[in-house]
Amino acid sequence: MKTLLLSLILVSGLTAHAQSMDVKVKDVDASQDTTISIKKGQGTQNKKVYTLSEGNEEIVGDKDVLKKTAEQNWKKACDEYKKEFKEMNKENKIVSLSCGSMVCAKEGVESTCQSKATYKVRVLSEE
Repeated sequence: MKTLLLSLILVSGLTAHAQSMDVKVKDVDASQDTTISIKKGQGTQNKKVYTLSEGNEEIVGDKDVLKKTAEQNWKKACDEYKKEFKEMNKENKIVSLSCGSMVCAKEGVESTCQSKATYKVRVLSEE
């Protein structure tokens, strides 16, 4: 009998610490599926809204007498373009980034390689 009384006191003591929350919902049409969400804090008032922005730029490598070296110069220019662009990616703003296809042209004895780079970035919208 003592053990039963002791166990009842322990169980009632543990449940006494539980907190209950009452939510009164009036005038909610429940004829269809209804979801009620309760959140603590400011909620969606500070939600950031982003839009996609896209563009392109010309990438031109340094001129060189040898076409192979001109191609390597374009590759260096492409790598530097990507590096600078990614340095701005602190908040994962870059969606896509490409240097495009290299096209080389000979001017006199020198060759120049260039391409049209494309990018897509997320931009914070003003709202």
